[in-house]
Amino acid sequence: MGEILGVSVLSSKGTVTIPKKVRDLLRLSRGDLIIFKLTDNGDIVIKRGDEIE
Repeated sequence: MGEILGVSVLSSKGTVTIPKKVRDLLRLSRGDLIIFKLTDNGDIVIKRGDEIE
């Protein structure tokens, strides 16, 4: 298993804050599209929207 890059709490409105370390690594800015992908082994991968396969 990889390094834990941060922790977030789900708000009552269903939103989370992406930790700064993750935003920096993904080069995310306000308004960027984020993709959540389910892998075959059940993990969820987060990618920048411009990395759509």
